[in-house]
Amino acid sequence: MELFVLNQDVVALEARLSSLEGEERLGVLIELAWALRQRDCSQALKLVQEAEALLNSTRTDDAVARSHRARLLLVKAEVSWLFADLDTAETQSALAISIFNLLGDEIGAGDAKWLLASVWLDRGDVPRHGEWLERAIASYRDAGDLLRVAVATARSMHFSAFLDATATGARISDLFDPDVQQHASVMAWLASALALVPSLSGDQVTAIKGYSQAHLAARESGQLRQAILAASNGADAFATLGDLDAALEWDEHALALARNTGWPSMIGNTLMQTGNVLRLLGRLDDAKAILLEAKLSMRELTSSKSYTMALQYLGDLSLDAGDPGAALAYFCQVEDRLTALGESYFLLRCWRGQANALCRLARPQDACAKVAMAFALAKREGSADEQIKALRIYAELHHQYALPAPEGMIAPSAALHFLNQSLVVAATINGYIVPSELLDEVASAYASVGNYRLAYTYAQSAAAARDNKRLADAGIRAMAMQVRQETERAYATARYHRQLAITEANRAGALQDAIATLETLGLIGREMTASLNAQAVFATFYRHVAQLLEVTSFSIALLAEDGITLRGSFCVEDGRDLPLLSDFSLDHPGIISARCARERQQVLVNIAPDDDAACSSIIPGSLNTLSLLFAPLLVGERLLGVMSIQSIHANAYGERECAIFGTLCAYGAIALDNAAAYALAESAQQQANLALLELGKAREKLADHAEWLAEEVSKATGEITQRERETVYRLSKAAEYRDRETGAHILRMAHYSELIARGLGLSAADRELLLEAAPMHDIGKVGIADNILLKPRRLDGEEFEVMKQHAIYGYEILKESSSRVLQAGAAIARGHHEKFDGSGYPYGLKGDEIPIFSRIVAVADVFDALTSERPYKPAWSLEAAADYLREHAGSHFDPACIATFFDQWQEVLAIRERFQDGH
Repeated sequence: MELFVLNQDVVALEARLSSLEGEERLGVLIELAWALRQRDCSQALKLVQEAEALLNSTRTDDAVARSHRARLLLVKAEVSWLFADLDTAETQSALAISIFNLLGDEIGAGDAKWLLASVWLDRGDVPRHGEWLERAIASYRDAGDLLRVAVATARSMHFSAFLDATATGARISDLFDPDVQQHASVMAWLASALALVPSLSGDQVTAIKGYSQAHLAARESGQLRQAILAASNGADAFATLGDLDAALEWDEHALALARNTGWPSMIGNTLMQTGNVLRLLGRLDDAKAILLEAKLSMRELTSSKSYTMALQYLGDLSLDAGDPGAALAYFCQVEDRLTALGESYFLLRCWRGQANALCRLARPQDACAKVAMAFALAKREGSADEQIKALRIYAELHHQYALPAPEGMIAPSAALHFLNQSLVVAATINGYIVPSELLDEVASAYASVGNYRLAYTYAQSAAAARDNKRLADAGIRAMAMQVRQETERAYATARYHRQLAITEANRAGALQDAIATLETLGLIGREMTASLNAQAVFATFYRHVAQLLEVTSFSIALLAEDGITLRGSFCVEDGRDLPLLSDFSLDHPGIISARCARERQQVLVNIAPDDDAACSSIIPGSLNTLSLLFAPLLVGERLLGVMSIQSIHANAYGERECAIFGTLCAYGAIALDNAAAYALAESAQQQANLALLELGKAREKLADHAEWLAEEVSKATGEITQRERETVYRLSKAAEYRDRETGAHILRMAHYSELIARGLGLSAADRELLLEAAPMHDIGKVGIADNILLKPRRLDGEEFEVMKQHAIYGYEILKESSSRVLQAGAAIARGHHEKFDGSGYPYGLKGDEIPIFSRIVAVADVFDALTSERPYKPAWSLEAAADYLREHAGSHFDPACIATFFDQWQEVLAIRERFQDGH
């Protein structure tokens, strides 16, 4: 289980979970809850609840179950942290660590330590945050999880950049190879660290690119909190560049994400950044309202850095609004918190803010003390820019107030002393452009001491600096615009790939559902077509329809012997039997079943819930159904009846349901036709038994009439044989109706088979048995779906595998009969697709392992198939078919059968002429 899971893997987990039931869901539930802990807290907790219920139901307490419970506890701990319940998050994380430690699970313990680092950061305890992050890295190293080590190391670089940007940049180069593509979970932190380094040194263009990359990587790896922070930092960089419109757009994007999560820290952080941009835009009232909302939203996180920054921005806003007293109060609160956080950059800003406020409150000595602290810290940190800002405040204080001259002053005034120092510092910064404001201040200071020549010189320099700044600002805005466009393209690409992944996952899920449905339908079809009793078929049909579709009521009406009347045969509603419908004519104009039978196609009726007239029940006491689906029961072109399902729910049957119901009806029709055929055979057998019984009685009574008795026995035996032949014929015709394009195929191939048997020297009895049994070779095709059996083109690989099952189906249908003819038919059905070299199906029999009847029928069947026209091929010429048989003697066919076949070629042609299609 990864620390952070990619979006495409989340989609795959969701698809897997949807196909699982019961305890099989447990492992995937835990993985998905972990993956969603920041993406969707509410859904993650629902999955945790389901997983815990499954764990409780198993009543096991082994190591795996304890590990599962600890991981679920960690999901809940992270949600507690995100919603600012830091005490609960700490307690849950500590408990998870103790469980993982007992199990020796360093990865689990490391993940809990990672979370504790976050908890301590939100409490404002930076040292303990660093300690727990280092402990997490140590656990990951002990576990040998290099990806987790990389993620945690990148996170530590992100925070160390605030303390020492230059050193952090050098360390990143040592730790991470720039030519190696890092995992998205790593880039969420590494790109942010790489953005902070140039940002703190003034290169905002490079910083924006890094923040954009960090944001996208965080979204991809499910680190939504880091994604929001990266967007906020990018907005701050745009604001520093002066592109406040772009800054506001990024802030609004971050704020929308944050509000959607409901996390107090993120809402407060993004409100704070948005308020600062509004302040820079001069919208002070709007800025104040948003900053106060930010402060309120983080009332449970008063020790956090985000809360401290909100106070800092409120101080800046108070200065802009002309309220130095309020500004000083805010800056004093900030100072205490920043001292604990230990972040020098923000402490410098705080002290400068205090100095400005004190200056405006006419407290120059206090202001000088704060400036001195800021200047000293800036020198220690090597921040030339902050030194210049502090020296300018010094100059402003000495310009406004009569303060003691600074030590070592040689300039004409104290203000010039400090301003000249700032120019000296500026000269040490490589590529630094002296701001026009500083040059204006120098010019004004020289003018105040009467040195108008230098004042004029610096005023000209200030004007030139303004012109240069306009050009530089234009270039910066152009770069900012370019970065914004690149970022938008990157976002668009990311959204496209995310949507593509979702679409592909949905497509895969739909395909998986379709495959599962087809497999289920195949199993149902085999179960139904194996049944030989009509009532059993009805019950089986109802059971499976109710499993696959929404069914309140289910009914079947079968066509009576007169061919014009439909007779109610089966009716169930909500699990209970209903009275059968009275007979009704196919021509009845008001009965939907009659219309379905006439049109021989499905009829779907949807009734509006408020249509009282339409909702009135046809059968008294039955439920009012709103969705009605009817389908004809067809075997080939023969109508057997109509089947109907109905639901009390509106619009219950769509395209998918109609397709499933149509397939089930096809299976049902086959099953009912088989049941009718077997009923006929059983009736014939019973009549035969009665005839034999009567003959026995007659023998007792007419023992002296031996000749008469012999004649009657012969007559009865002939009737039995005739009925048996009629049964065989009807069974064979069942397959012919399912594959109507075979024509007289079964007659020709039966006589070809008898001809080969004669040439091989089989007895007259065996030849007669073969002649009667051979037509049943394809009886198993009654179990093959129409879309495969009647396909007008060649079958593909999967379809052919289904078609091959007809050999087994035929054997299963016939094998248990006591009739020699049906037993022979069963053997032929099973073996006529075996090949002499063992490459046939279904069992790969070889040589003499294949029954002689099957070897004979194989030759007769293939020859007639080749020389007959099919929808997917023309008929072969006799010469081509003969060449094919000779070529495959010894591989596909028994050589002896082939030789005998061609020895009697003229008789073969006579049979072919005698039994032509259409006769």
